[in-house]
Amino acid sequence: MEQIVLDLGPLLLAFGLCVGLIALLVRPARSWGWVDRPTSRKHHPTPVPLVGGVAMCVAYGLSLLALPARPDSYQALLIAMVLLTLIGLYDDLRAIRPTIRLAFQGGAVLVMALGGGITLDNLGDLFGLGNVTLPEGIALTYTLFCVIGVINAFNMSDGLDGLAGGLALIAAGWLVVLLQMASTSHAGDRDALLALVVVIAGFLCFNLRHPWRTRASAFMGDAGSTMLGFVLAWFLVHLSQNREAVMTPMTAVWLLALPLMDTVAVMIRRIRLGHNPFAADRRHLHHLLLSCGLADGRATALLLTMALMSGAVGVAAHGLGVPEYLQFYAFLILFGLYYGLTARLWRRQRSTPPVGAKAVGRPPPPGSRSIAAPSRPVLPEVGAKR
Repeated sequence: MEQIVLDLGPLLLAFGLCVGLIALLVRPARSWGWVDRPTSRKHHPTPVPLVGGVAMCVAYGLSLLALPARPDSYQALLIAMVLLTLIGLYDDLRAIRPTIRLAFQGGAVLVMALGGGITLDNLGDLFGLGNVTLPEGIALTYTLFCVIGVINAFNMSDGLDGLAGGLALIAAGWLVVLLQMASTSHAGDRDALLALVVVIAGFLCFNLRHPWRTRASAFMGDAGSTMLGFVLAWFLVHLSQNREAVMTPMTAVWLLALPLMDTVAVMIRRIRLGHNPFAADRRHLHHLLLSCGLADGRATALLLTMALMSGAVGVAAHGLGVPEYLQFYAFLILFGLYYGLTARLWRRQRSTPPVGAKAVGRPPPPGSRSIAAPSRPVLPEVGAKR
């Protein structure tokens, strides 16, 4: 296990920079129109500034540049995350077609693969017969598919105050734990992930509900959710693929179990209903929990607890040397249970009036958002704004 030696200066600087930028941008963002406005699918009562993503990108980018042991591949990471933040910011302000958004996301993955030399070619020992490895051409295609999937899984999870940021912080935190458990030194990667943790924590000071803040005062927007999803995907692939890997590919899956399961389950359900798998709806788990009467804060706390536990399972299985194929089968069983549970909640949602409707006979729980059917056709969800 690597000895923990931390330089708190850069971490405090990253945290302070993120907090300072958000605080500085919140007020002018309202006058610039750089806000997320309430709609039939968004139930925050007033426009909320979309400054979190840009603040996190700037703070984290400067933190990476300040690292003393910065791998050369981080140049590609910086280029790709800035690209995604800019296209996400434009989408937050103007809205672009999903195909264009996907093209830019694919471009960022190509920067990662060709510029950073990071591809997903080893899937691990999924069946107990040895590692499943992919040829170079197929590996690049598979990397595109998986990383874009993670990017949009985080984007789709950004539906409750503190949820997407909390999921990212938990995953990054578990990666730091795995790096500390590793027998080889990854000081540069560890410091980069610690910087990511404190930057996200700075954003959550404005986005996560707590006794002193009943509603979020800033959102990350597409600029933040796509950037965070990409950065996490970068490290998950990087730390599970090379000869000095600190975890198996299945461990990486467990760290992102909740957003991945939710995204796959929702898309399967849409396809079974004959709907566009990328069309936005209210079938995500956080929507279903709200429809059951949970307030936003409690739903977020429940989901983050689930994410923390699934990550703990992955880290514990890795530390105990549980065979990868057993982890794979356990994950398939968990997904089956998850799909069955969310299907049941969805059927319940369809058969009961919306929370807060007059037919229910009582007001919604404090802090909850009413679940109303959209009054207009739904918009594509790939990269859909919060």
